[in-house]
This record gives sequence, C-alpha cells and structure tokens, in this order.
Amino acid sequence: MNLDVQTLLIVMMINMIALSVAMPAIMGWRVSRAARCAQGSVVLQTLGWSALVLSGQFFDRPLSILAMAGLAAGQALLWESMRGWLGPRPGRALVWGVALLMPLGYGLGFPNYPFRVGWANAGLALQMAWVCVALAWPAPQASRRWRLLIGLCLAAMAVATAWRGVLGAFFTDSYPTFRAPHPVNVAAMLIGNLSLLLTAVGMLVAWREEAERALQLQARTDSLTGLLNRRALQLSAADLLAQARRHRDPMALLLIDLDHFKQINDRHGHERGDRALQLMSRLLQSALRRGDLAGRWGGEEFCVLLARADADAAIAFDQRLRERLARHSLAELGFGLDFSTGLATLQRDDSQLASLLHRADAALYAAKDAGRGRMLTTAAVPVAERRPAPPRVPDPTH
Repeated sequence: MNLDVQTLLIVMMINMIALSVAMPAIMGWRVSRAARCAQGSVVLQTLGWSALVLSGQFFDRPLSILAMAGLAAGQALLWESMRGWLGPRPGRALVWGVALLMPLGYGLGFPNYPFRVGWANAGLALQMAWVCVALAWPAPQASRRWRLLIGLCLAAMAVATAWRGVLGAFFTDSYPTFRAPHPVNVAAMLIGNLSLLLTAVGMLVAWREEAERALQLQARTDSLTGLLNRRALQLSAADLLAQARRHRDPMALLLIDLDHFKQINDRHGHERGDRALQLMSRLLQSALRRGDLAGRWGGEEFCVLLARADADAAIAFDQRLRERLARHSLAELGFGLDFSTGLATLQRDDSQLASLLHRADAALYAAKDAGRGRMLTTAAVPVAERRPAPPRVPDPTH
C-alpha cells in the first residue's frame, strides 16, 4: 500500500478541524482556564496544519510562517492546559520563548531550506518534550492514565519531529520538501494522525476529572465563605481527633460567633453581612497552620480545630485573629467586628468530637452572657452555670 504524504496531511487537517469544533461542543464554553487553553491549542494547531496544506498551492512563505506560528502557539497552550489541570509546572518561559522565536527564526531563515526545516522541527520537538515533562512532574491529585496517554503520544511525535528536522537539516537530498515520501515523513504523519485522536481523548478525560474534583469540592465547602461545610468539617475532625489520641497530642477546638450579626444585617444590609462573613473566613484561612481545620458551623458561627495546640496556643490564636479582624473590618467594611469564642481542649476521655463541641458550646454561651467580645473556656464556667446548648439550625443565608 502506497501512503501519500499529501493525503495524510489533508486527513490531519480535516481531523483537526473536526476536533476544534467537537471539543467546544462537548465541553461547552463556560469551562475552566485549563479547558479553554486545551480548546485554544486545538484551534491554533488546526490553523497551523491548514496553513501548511495551503502553503504548497500559493503564498508559500507567509502561509508557512503562519503555520509555524500556529503550531508553536498551540503547543504552548497545550502546556498551559497541563499547568491548569496539574498545578504549577516548570518551564513556562521556555515553551513561550520557543513559541515566539521559532516562527521568527523560520521567517528570517526561510530562503535557507536546511536551516528553516531544522529550526522549526527542533523547536516543535522541544515544546512537545517539555509538555511531556509537565505531564511527568508530580501531581498527586491527577490520574496517571490520561497523563501517560498524552505523554506517550507527544513523546512519539517529538521523536518523529526531531528526526524529520535532522533529515531536512543534514540529509536534505533525502528530504527535499515537507511532502517528500520519505519513510520517516510517512511515519511522522501516521503518528500525528493517531496521536491527534488519543491526545483528544486524554484531554477530555482530564476535563472530566477536573469537573469531578470541582463537584467534590462543592460538596465539601460552603459556597459563601469557601470554608469546609459542617458535614465535611465533622468528617475531617474525626480523623484529626483519632490522630491526636493515637499520638497523645494536644488539640483545641474553638467555636466562634460573630457578635451582633443580626444588627449588622439590619443596619447595613445582607450584602454587607455576607462580606463580613467572607472577611472572617479569609482571615481564618490565613491564620491556620498546616493540619488545622476551620469550617462554617452555621449562620455566623465558625468551628476551628487546632492540631497540636494547648489552651495557651489557642488563646494566642484567638487574640491574633481578634486583632486582625478589628483592623481589617474597619478598613474594608467601615465598621468594627468582634466575636465571642468558646474553647475546649482535648481531654483523655474525649473519644468523640461531640464531647469537645459540648464543652466549647457551653463556654461560648458563657462568653455571650458575660458581655461578648471575649474567649472563655469550660474551666471558666462554673458547673452550676453550664447548660446544654439548644439545637442550632445552620442559616446559610447569613
């Protein structure tokens, strides 16, 4: 069977056009930055392959330069999509530097066929190889399957592209044009068509994985504050409590209630009240150490668990948070915010989170009864004054 390079090139172009239409149709337009970069990569590479096919018919130089620019920019956007799906990756300056310099050098050296072929293929092979590095770089949250699939496709394409560049630069007689029926060129086109399909499958799997992670995150977090919701906090706190008991580490639980929050909503409106909750949440998140937990417990109430923290560490945490909230609330909201805190520390017989919550809730009631704007522990509440807390219904609208 005689495979014609021009036919394979046209098939590649048609496949790219179909893929550039199919991906937005499947993913939709309201997608993450990573998915948009993947879509943009396909569109730019479609532009590049189309310009390459047409360059043999007319306007050879401008269309060839446009083709190289599209292919190089497409590879750079593919790297960006990996960065979005996998987290920070090394080499961003490299892939974008090549995306700029490769078509520039190609255009300046266009009259010299060996130079332009070697230069362009070396640049594209380097970009593909660096996307493979991005895929191989540690990313515990991402599946290895789609990363391996895309990585193998790009690695094969990088080898074929580099080989084609060597032929054009140093063995020009055997590879005088891009459409030369050299076995390496035919193999490169076959690998390109196959890799196109498999890479598209890999990107769709990556997009689906991202969507599943977003749904899991949405199920665990409070939509207004971004903190853990009550259920997720309870599940995570159970593991933290078990670890503290196993290693006999101290642990502190704080129940924090913004003071006079109903008056804030009544005087300043619910939008300002929401901003107050978001400010409190942001300051809480910035104050936590690795291993600590914080969540919205309901309404204007927050729950914080401090790992490896005794009562003194919890008191210091409360004081820092109180001072920062007073300062930032005046600057950002136009009025001061304060809160009441109930503190409970882990005791030897605390086998369940409920016992710490009960003591912290009793201390929080005592802090409110004592005039608010303070922290109290269960040790500061006389036994006669302790009372079971009435059940609280979370109010997600405040």
